[in-house]
Amino acid sequence: MKKMVVPSMRYREEVNAYFQEQSSFWKSIYSNKGVYAQIHRDRQATALAWIDSLNLSPGSQVLETGCGAGFMAIALAQKGFHITAIDAIDAMIEQAQQNARESGTADLISLDIGDVYSLAYDERSFDLVVALGVIPWLERPELAIQEMARVAKPGGFILFTADNRARLNFLFDPWFNPLVAPLKQGIKLALEQAGFRRHTVIDLDSALHSRRYIDKLVACAGLMKTKSKTLGFGPFTFLRRAIFPESFGVKLHLRLQHLADRGVFGFRSTGAHYLVLARKPLPAQSMSAGGSISNSVTV
Repeated sequence: MKKMVVPSMRYREEVNAYFQEQSSFWKSIYSNKGVYAQIHRDRQATALAWIDSLNLSPGSQVLETGCGAGFMAIALAQKGFHITAIDAIDAMIEQAQQNARESGTADLISLDIGDVYSLAYDERSFDLVVALGVIPWLERPELAIQEMARVAKPGGFILFTADNRARLNFLFDPWFNPLVAPLKQGIKLALEQAGFRRHTVIDLDSALHSRRYIDKLVACAGLMKTKSKTLGFGPFTFLRRAIFPESFGVKLHLRLQHLADRGVFGFRSTGAHYLVLARKPLPAQSMSAGGSISNSVTV
């Protein structure tokens, strides 16, 4: 029997510390100006449009993991769904509670601290599970996807995002280019070990995944992908310095996203975020893809 590999507590603590420290930034992300905020607004709008297309009944049970300041949970509650929203950060839950009260949706949203690796809910509990911006911060994303699939009802849906390894804006900046990431990490580690550099939670980077890898995790969790796209172009930088003014960056993002949505080669697969909508099959449905995922699967 293979030994079960679980996410390291140290990594999870670093991620939690990062978001605790950056909570003020994330609670204002949807109201900020600039291309980064615009991309996040577009990501949420796309997710909501996809959810609308599902024609879920009013009162449907929805779970959001990594709810942050609660904006997505509030938008879903305003559609008449009953929302269970969790986050690993106390500051985020407190902000989400305040935003829910101010929006008048507090009675439709249950907010609590939670762990996406070990969801405190029975199997087949939710019609929809949402996780925007969660997968990039997980050491073992396959375990989280399996857990989300577990709590979804047969015929229910899982909607989540990953950070695209082939994102266009990173390919032009050697500081962020995934091909040089191992070298950069090696230099950082060597400097830390020599005492010339101190590691802080700000050094933490989100994980980049290929679309093929994410699709494999979906299939191995016993889910059927029904829709996907990449979204978000920018901000474009060189050695972490912005190339364009924010106003032009927003226009460029919108133009490139238009090309991506039309399926233009070179753009359709290079958005910053990979959005995936998957469905949990009904018992009678045959599985065209599935099985179990090995603990040896790596990013």
